[in-house]
Amino acid sequence: MRRFRLGLILAGLVLGSIGVTAAQSPGLEVTAPAEGSSIDGTDVEVTFSVTGIAIVASSVPLEQAGQQPEANRPGEGHVHLMLDLGSVVVWNTTDPYTFTNVPPGEHQLMVEIVNNDHSSLNPPVVQQIRFRTSASQVMPNTGESDLDSTP
Repeated sequence: MRRFRLGLILAGLVLGSIGVTAAQSPGLEVTAPAEGSSIDGTDVEVTFSVTGIAIVASSVPLEQAGQQPEANRPGEGHVHLMLDLGSVVVWNTTDPYTFTNVPPGEHQLMVEIVNNDHSSLNPPVVQQIRFRTSASQVMPNTGESDLDSTP
């Protein structure tokens, strides 16, 4: 009888651990811009994918980040994007986001999956990307074109 109970306990532990590992923890992959890439122009499109979490809109104002934990739901969250330690962009979709008028130079992008109340997940799910932008090479107008001239 004792062995039978021990067997049931061990079976419960094994099955319980399978259930824990079967639950997928949140994951994030930023696909663009790539680490160390160079982008020609002033627009930077950020593309990413998430796993193990549903992206939903937050009902908590960003100014109250972390102050309303009752808004958090397991398996739900949204995305924060930040370029060069600037303002946080709250993004509630997995559609690409485009930063516009990005000046030429070195940049750091942070993309993080956060709780509904804007607090970081535990453990945090964040990716930082360094990239460079350069001004588009526009050819200067040096005179009349052949189409505008008359013989």
